[in-house]
Amino acid sequence: MKLERAERRRPIGITSLIDVIFLLLLFFMLASSFSRYQALPVSAGVSGAGSSASRPQLLRVHDAIRIDLNGAPVTLDELAERLGETSGTNTGDIPKPVAIWSGPEASTQHVVDALVAVRGAGREALVIAGTGR
Repeated sequence: MKLERAERRRPIGITSLIDVIFLLLLFFMLASSFSRYQALPVSAGVSGAGSSASRPQLLRVHDAIRIDLNGAPVTLDELAERLGETSGTNTGDIPKPVAIWSGPEASTQHVVDALVAVRGAGREALVIAGTGR
């Protein structure tokens, strides 16, 4: 009786697998974009008592529908006009900064829409305020 010898298996070549993974990684790194499309420079709010002359205008973003500027209800379309009316200055022609407060119901998109509207009104000084969640 003749017994057949089992063929010896070749070890799996892991080098080609590593090459494929590296090429996929390289492809996805080159295919993705790392640029900032529209950066909005803002500063974080600081605590402390300031003079009333330098106190910023307060824009509250409650949700997609409820937005108010200094306590008066306003829509995003009216915001640029209202900021022009209430542009009270600190010294000379420098407009007051605008503090944007986001309520618990406001999403990030609502806050960004308000930021874009404020920037569209020509305001450069923005401060982000909000409640800690």
